[in-house]
Formats: sequence, C-alpha cells, structure tokens
Amino acid sequence: MWFSTFLELLYPSHCVGCGIALFEESSLCTSCWNQLPKLSEYYCPICDYSLPTQHAHCDNCTDRKLHFLRALSAFRYDGLVVQLLSRFKYAGDQSLKKVMGELISHALSRESWSSLSLRAVVPVPLHPRREREREFNQARLLAQEVASRLQLPLEDLLSRIKATSTQVHSHRKERIDNLRDAFIIKKKIFKKTKLLSGNYLLVDDVLTTGSTLDECAKVLLSAGAQRVWAVTVARSYRQ
Repeated sequence: MWFSTFLELLYPSHCVGCGIALFEESSLCTSCWNQLPKLSEYYCPICDYSLPTQHAHCDNCTDRKLHFLRALSAFRYDGLVVQLLSRFKYAGDQSLKKVMGELISHALSRESWSSLSLRAVVPVPLHPRREREREFNQARLLAQEVASRLQLPLEDLLSRIKATSTQVHSHRKERIDNLRDAFIIKKKIFKKTKLLSGNYLLVDDVLTTGSTLDECAKVLLSAGAQRVWAVTVARSYRQ
C-alpha cells in the first residue's frame, strides 16, 4: 500500500483534459470538472432536451411516440466534452474509457437504477463496416463501464443492418428517416430463446434527436423486452 502511494507521488497520473499532474482517483482535475458543460436547468423528463421553463412543451419528443421510457445524459455536448469524445471516438484513444465511465456515472446518479429491476445493459451497435474501420465500438466500451458500475450483465443483443452516413451534420428529419429499420436482434439470440424478457438499459455516446435509441428500443420491445431506458455521455441540442 505504502509502496503504491510512493510510486504515485513519483509518477502521478495526469488530467486527461489539461495534462496537469493528478494526486487523486479522478481522471480530470477540479478545474476541468468545473468546465464540463452542464445540462439546461429545465429539461424534458423523457429525452433530456433543453426547455425554456420547467413545464414547457418539448420540441424534440412530444410529437413522437418514443419507445424508451427515459433517456439520461451526463453533460451537454459542448466544449471539453466534445474534445474528449472526439479523442475517444474518432482518434481511437481507448485509454479515455475510464474518464467516459466517470462522466456517465454523473448521469447514472440522476436515477435510482436499483428500483428499475434491470436485466442487462445493451450497447448501441455500429454497422460492421464502420466498426471495422474504427476497430472498436465506443458504445460497447461505455456499456462495459455502465454494466460494471451497476453490477449488471452486458448483453450485446443488437445488430445494425443499415449503413448510414455520419449523423453529425444531419438535420432532425434526416436522422429519423435514416435510422428507420436500421437495427435487428442478433440471430444467435433467437437460437437461444424466441423472446427477450425484463427491462434493459441502452448505452450510447451522444443523444441528439433520440432516433438511434428509439429504433434500438423498438427492436428490443418487439423481441419481448418489457421496458427500455437509455443513458449517454452527452446531450446535443442540435436539431
């Protein structure tokens, strides 16, 4: 114990945000934690979209029938969160898995998950071609962190069968249309059992319109799941 503490003093870890030496468990220094962009004071109780007042109409989801009951995000998709996610997702820096877990824990703290009787954590899948290009699925790494923190099994239930161009610059209607019928239950799941059962938690990196999570939730429900929740690192207000 004393030897590991001595080594930490000699070779401290460094903040993944600004690079200064850290002498604590967190991957971010206090200054960087304080820079993380908080969600709006008022937000939709279903999709976390920013609202002007507490009981205002949600422009993102009140005109749609979403298949997940609740989607939670940790921080707003802006500033340092964008930088960290870009390094993790596009630059392939998988060492950021730990800080992503710390960020998503902030979202998990907003709900009492033990009362939801969740059966498993499910990552949002990438299309096989995209995963080969990237060499990993960032949502699966995030799901591993979430499953560990909630002490739940991770079940890779979904496949993405429809390749779509990147959604970053797509508008709301394009996102919804592009993702329709993009996911299926993996065939090997049906070899084990015809139907799923219980409640599931979907995990992804960024929530924008909620179309990806909605399509995934729809497939899980059609396969027998009772209820589906979702959690992401960041909430984008771009529509």
